[in-house]
Amino acid sequence: MADQRREHLIRLPLHHPAPDVVAECTRLRQAGDWAGACRAAGLTPSLDLTEVRAEYGLTAAEQIAADLRRLAPDLLRVFLPSDHLHRYHWGRVLVLTRRVHVHRPRGADFRREPQRLIELLDGPLLVITGPASPDERRGLHLGVTDASRLPNYWTPLPLWCWDAEAVAERRAAYESRDLETLGDAACLESGLTSAHDLHPLVFGAVRPGQEQRPGPVRFDLPEVMVRCTGRWHRMRVGDGRLAALDHTPQEIQRELTLGALGGPVQGCAAALRAWQTGHGRLPKRLRWQRTDLYRAARHGRADVVIALLDAGFDPAVAEGSGGTLLHTLSHLDHELLLPRLLAAGLPVNGADKEGGTPLHHAEEADARELVAALLAAGADPDVRDRYGRLPAKLRPALRYDAVAKIRTPWADRGPPHASVPTVGGLGMIASSCQNLRSSRRS
Repeated sequence: MADQRREHLIRLPLHHPAPDVVAECTRLRQAGDWAGACRAAGLTPSLDLTEVRAEYGLTAAEQIAADLRRLAPDLLRVFLPSDHLHRYHWGRVLVLTRRVHVHRPRGADFRREPQRLIELLDGPLLVITGPASPDERRGLHLGVTDASRLPNYWTPLPLWCWDAEAVAERRAAYESRDLETLGDAACLESGLTSAHDLHPLVFGAVRPGQEQRPGPVRFDLPEVMVRCTGRWHRMRVGDGRLAALDHTPQEIQRELTLGALGGPVQGCAAALRAWQTGHGRLPKRLRWQRTDLYRAARHGRADVVIALLDAGFDPAVAEGSGGTLLHTLSHLDHELLLPRLLAAGLPVNGADKEGGTPLHHAEEADARELVAALLAAGADPDVRDRYGRLPAKLRPALRYDAVAKIRTPWADRGPPHASVPTVGGLGMIASSCQNLRSSRRS
C-alpha cells in the first residue's frame, strides 16, 4: 500500500490512458470506426466479421458487430492488468463477457466449473490475447472465441468494463465496489487524484449529473532537506539535474573524486552519487520523486514522463536497479522519448546492476521496433550481462500455437467447413456417425 504521508509529484490515475488517447478513441468510436478506436488505444483488431458469420452463423455475427459498436477500448484499458502495455509476449487471456457481474474467487479455474462457464459465455465473445503468429504485430489483439477453445485459466471482464453504453451497470458496480473498481477507489480515497481526472465514462458513473472539469497537469518540484556533515542542506531537482544548493560544484566534485578513489562519501555528495548511479542510499523524499517518474514510465504514460522532463526533472536519474529511462522504453513510445534521452547524454550501452543494457531489456520484451531503433542509435548487440547472455538470447519464445487455437476456430481441425461443425458432445457424435458411414461405403 502506498505511504499516505509521502509527497506525490504525480496526482493522476496512471492506470488510465492519457487524455489525448481517450479523446481520439471517443471520436473514432462515435464515428463508427471501432477498428480505428482499437488501434488508437494500443489494441490490434484481429477479427473478420465474415469469418465469424461463416463459423457461428448470422445471428452470432450480428451480436459481435453490436458489441464492437459499443466497445470502448480506451475504457477497457483502465481495467486491464498493469503489465499489459509492455508485455509483448502477454500470456493472459481476457474474455469480454456480456454479464454485468462476475464472481471471481481468487484462484478460480473457470474451465473446471461448467455451470459458471456456461453462465459467463453465451455464444462467441470478444477475447484479448497476444499475437497468434510471428507475422502479427506484437502486443494485445482483439479476436473472437467461444467456450470450447479457452485454456484452463482465463480472466473474464464484465460488460460495464468495456461497453460504453452500460452507464447504469457501471454506476452500480462502483457503488457496490466490485473487484475491478478497487484501483480507482484507492486513488480517490487516498486523495491521490480527483474524480475529474478519471476516464469520462468512469466519471459519469461515480459523479452522475456533474460536468467533468479535469485540472491542468502541473508539476512542482519541491526542495528536499538532506543531512550533511551535521547540518541540513537543501537539494532540488530542476533544469534537468539534481542540484546541491548549499555547495559549490567544486565541493561536490571533490567529494565524488575522493569517493572514486575509495574515500568516504557522505551527505549531499552521496545523495548525488545515488541519484546518478542507483548505487547507495537515496534520501526518502528524493527516492519518492524518482519512484513517481519510473512509476509513470512503467504505466506507459509517456505524456506524464515528458511533462515531468519539461518541468525540469533530471532525465539521467538512475533507478535503484541502476537502470535509466532507456531501460524502460519498451513500456513507452520510444519514437518520442529515445531521441530526447540520447540528446540528454544517456548512454545507449549503459548497464544496470545486472549488466543489462537497454538492448537487453528491449529484446527481453520482444519490442522489435525498439530494438531496431536502439541498434540504429549505436547499441552494441555483443555486450553480455553479468550472466554472460547476449541481448538476442533474451528474446522470448512465444507460443503462437496456443493463441491461434483460441482465436482461430479451425486451427485444430483444418480449414473452415472441412468437417462437421461441433457443438459439445452432439458434434462429436455427428462426426463419429459420418466416419462410420464412410467406412461402410468403402
